[in-house]
Amino acid sequence: MSRRERHPLLHARPVQFLLYLALRAVVMVVHMFPYRAARDIGRLAGRVLYAVDRKHVRIAVKNLHRSRDVCPPDEVPAFIRRIYEHFGQSLVEVLMMSRLLERHEFRNVIHLRTENFDRCLNEGRGAIVVVGHQGNWEMIGVACTLAGYPVHSLMRPIDNPWIDAYLRHFRTLTGQTMIPRDRALGEMIRVLQRKKFLIVQVDQDARESGVYVNFFGRPASTHRAAATLSLKYNVPVVLANMYREGTINHCVISTPFYPEDYKSLRDPAKAMTQAITDRLEEYIRQHPEQWFWIHDRWKTAERVARTTSEALV
Repeated sequence: MSRRERHPLLHARPVQFLLYLALRAVVMVVHMFPYRAARDIGRLAGRVLYAVDRKHVRIAVKNLHRSRDVCPPDEVPAFIRRIYEHFGQSLVEVLMMSRLLERHEFRNVIHLRTENFDRCLNEGRGAIVVVGHQGNWEMIGVACTLAGYPVHSLMRPIDNPWIDAYLRHFRTLTGQTMIPRDRALGEMIRVLQRKKFLIVQVDQDARESGVYVNFFGRPASTHRAAATLSLKYNVPVVLANMYREGTINHCVISTPFYPEDYKSLRDPAKAMTQAITDRLEEYIRQHPEQWFWIHDRWKTAERVARTTSEALV
C-alpha cells in the first residue's frame, strides 16, 4: 500500500495548503528567538514528540536492543529521549537557517573541515559525498556550497508541493543544486563527469534492491548506488561526519575511498559498500544519540530472516 493510500487526507490539496501555512507560522514564531535559544526550544519540542510518537519510540527500542554495544538495556529510555531532543534541536536549527543566511551568521554555527574536498579537486576527480542521518545533516549541502564547493544533492521530493517548494528554496540559497530522485540517474552521471560533488544518503533501508552488509553487528539492506557509481565512473567516495557540540555543528570530510582499491575484488560494489558502512558506523558510535535510530533500518533483513526461518520450520 502506498503512502498516498494509507493517508489520503494528507494528500488533499486544501489540507496540504493548511499544513504549509502552519509550517510558515511556526517558522515565524521561531524567528522571534535568537539562535542561542534553539537548543532549549528544540529539546522541549523533542520531548513533546517523544511523548506522542509511540510508534517510532518502539522502533528505536527494538533497534537499540538488537544493535551491538550501543546502549545498555536499562539506559535505553533515557537514550531515546536524548535522540528526540537532538532531533528537535536539529529541526529548530533548520527553521532558523534562512534567517542565519540572510544575516550572514550561518558560518558562526557550523565548522567545516574540507581538506579532503580539496584533495579530490586537486586530483581532478570530484567526489561522491555519503551523508548519514547524523547530526544536523540538512546543513551539510548549504554549508559546503557557501564555502565554494560545487555541490549537488540527491533528494526525495516531499508529497506536499508547497512545503517541498519552501524547503527547496532555502536548500538552494547558497547555490546547492537539488536533484529529485524520480529523474536522478542522468543528472547524477553528469555531475560526476563534470568533476563536481554529489551528495547521497545511504543509511536508510534499501528494501529488496539493496545489498546486505553488516551494520552494528547484523545484516542490513543497504543502498549500493555510491559504490556502483564510484566504480563505474572512477570517482572517489568521501563521508561527511556531521555532529553537534553545544550550539556548534561540525562537518568533517573523511579521507577518500578510491574505486581502484576495490575493482580487483570478487564483488567490488558490495566490498566498497561494506567499507563505507563501516566508516559510517564508526562516526555514529562517536555520537550515537545524534543518529536516526527511529528509522526501521533493519526491517527488510529482519523480514527475510523471519520468512526463511518460517520456511525451514
